[in-house]
Amino acid sequence: MPYGAPYGSPYYGGTPADGGGLLGSLDPHRLIRVARKNWLTILLVLVFAGTAAYFYLSTTQKVYQANSLVELSVRRPRIMTQQAAVIEDQGASSQSEEIFNTRLEKFKGRVMQEAAIARYRKQHPECKLQDEDFNQLFANLNLTLLRRTRLVKIEFNHTDPQFASDFCAAIAEAAEASVYDENRIASDAAVIWLEAQCVSQRAEVEKADAILLKYRQENKIDVLESQRKTVDNALMDFNKVLVDLESQEAKERDLLNTINAVELKPENTGKLPASIPRADEIKSTMDKWMVALAERDALMSKYTAKHPEVQAKDGIVAMCRSQALDALSRAKSTSASNLELLRKQAESLRQKKADQAKLASDLELQIVERRTHLTALERTRDASDAAYRGILSRIQEARMAADENTATVKIVERASVPEKPVKPKPVRIIALAILLGLMGGFGLALLQDSLGDRLEAPHEIEVSGLAKVLAVIPHAKEADRVSIATASATLRHGELAEAFAGLRAMLDSPQYKTHNGVILLSSSMPAEGKTVTACNLAITYARHGEKTLLIDFDLRRPRLAGIFPLPAGHKNLADFLADGAPETDFPVLAYATSVVPGLSIMAGRPAPHSHPELVNENKLAALLHWARTNYDRVILDAPPLGLVSDALSLAALADAVLVVARPEISRKRAVWHTLHRFREAGVGVLAAIVNDVDFSRTPYGGYSPYYHYQQHYKVYALAAAPSEAQA
Repeated sequence: MPYGAPYGSPYYGGTPADGGGLLGSLDPHRLIRVARKNWLTILLVLVFAGTAAYFYLSTTQKVYQANSLVELSVRRPRIMTQQAAVIEDQGASSQSEEIFNTRLEKFKGRVMQEAAIARYRKQHPECKLQDEDFNQLFANLNLTLLRRTRLVKIEFNHTDPQFASDFCAAIAEAAEASVYDENRIASDAAVIWLEAQCVSQRAEVEKADAILLKYRQENKIDVLESQRKTVDNALMDFNKVLVDLESQEAKERDLLNTINAVELKPENTGKLPASIPRADEIKSTMDKWMVALAERDALMSKYTAKHPEVQAKDGIVAMCRSQALDALSRAKSTSASNLELLRKQAESLRQKKADQAKLASDLELQIVERRTHLTALERTRDASDAAYRGILSRIQEARMAADENTATVKIVERASVPEKPVKPKPVRIIALAILLGLMGGFGLALLQDSLGDRLEAPHEIEVSGLAKVLAVIPHAKEADRVSIATASATLRHGELAEAFAGLRAMLDSPQYKTHNGVILLSSSMPAEGKTVTACNLAITYARHGEKTLLIDFDLRRPRLAGIFPLPAGHKNLADFLADGAPETDFPVLAYATSVVPGLSIMAGRPAPHSHPELVNENKLAALLHWARTNYDRVILDAPPLGLVSDALSLAALADAVLVVARPEISRKRAVWHTLHRFREAGVGVLAAIVNDVDFSRTPYGGYSPYYHYQQHYKVYALAAAPSEAQA
């Protein structure tokens, strides 16, 4: 099955598909490999950076830094227990940062610079510097508001440590003095403004006093309060009298009700209340009535009711009873008259009480209204008086502030002569030089590696997405070409034999088994180990017991005859293809080799023929058909595709194509171009073999564990070599 990345990878000369940009990918394995390969370039760049750093440190003039600290205050010092002496809108505490930044910008202004220059010249009259020189020095001044503090750090750099200290101190003193002068000017202006306000406020106080006095004279609240007190006393008297009248009225009503309820009978004489009107008259008539009744009862015991004396007594009894009833009636009338009189007196008193209450309410309302207005006038007068007194106090404070230090800036730490320079910083410069040297060295090494276009590791083939790497063949040390080409036969347990055995096992796997009858080996350019790989792969198949045919189709530079010598008088393959011999002569071209049983060779020598005409598809198809029929495996050693196109004609007849590449020799874009052309030709299986890999030098992106296996297995391989050679 073809290795599956989509078509469209770049052609030879295009941009690599590794996504690494100009410098390529920056994976750790590649960085280690590039560092080991180009260590001299990195070292030279590092030495150059170190030399530049040393030259800079040697030639750069030393700079010293003097420091001072000044403190900023949001509020001015309190001279008295009242508010601040100078009227200035300092804002709320949340605006402190804005106030500090404003003051800091003032320190950076032109006025502050001129004050610092003047102070320094006054302290050092021998100074010969001009204003232009001082203006250039302010470029070395740095003012910083320290975070979460009220401190401003003044930093001044200069090559002379004494000058740096003196000028930094002059700047700090100028900052303090400038604020002091600013404060004095503000104090004087405040005094003038406050005095003007004082005159106006005094007039306001006098006006308020006059209005208050006039109001008191016109409204006489004391007289109204005296009248209200008199009315309140009268109301109390009315209430007392009214209570008495109402009590008498209730008693009289009860008496009248009692009289109305009395039944006039002689036996009820003792039940009449003592307080009843005309009580004596009623009692006298009742007594007479009772005497007449007693006399009548005495006569009735002697006489009958019609007796004249009895009848006479009955008349006397009726007369006495009538007199008693008249007396009781007169008592009722008297009680009713008394009750009516008491009721009228109480009603009259209630009316007078209501009038007095209304008068008291009117007086109270007038008093409240006038007192409210009076309180407002007094409050206005008090506010004016308080403002006036406050202005007088602030005037006194402002006058005192003109002679006292109430500045918002004070020096916390004065500048001292610096002992160590701040520039240049050797440690930082050396560290930066080392860092830049390493970065520059690595960058230059990576650039050389990318621009060199040499294949360095097997994974660089797979990043193109065109083919897999089926095998990585180790480097063979101190051996000639023939020995390397036959290593799979002479050193059966050697590194090369094991590598090609692994390649054969991969090709015999289920993924490739149906596409390994005819295997074509090609490359992008000569000297990549294509012929050596073909020979060892053919020997490996023959050792495995498969009848194998190895054909040398590199007709321009045939190499197999030098590895497997042609028998005397054997026909040349190029001549055979040029003559157009029949298929019955194909077996004559193949000859057996003594290296390993089961391996046959078709080789030739350079011939003066037109090579494009020799690679005829019909001839090749017939030859390969015969080879498929008579051999288990057919290995084709084709010429490099980067030079001629013979390999493309052969690839159409092969089952699988293996492109051989060699680190440090092959060019990546040439290999990618070769793979791309084979893929466009539509081969069944397309894969790559990386030849001559030295595992002892470079990890090669994940293949280094195989190197450790080689070292462990080498003892056995070397021990087995003599016996294998004898065999």
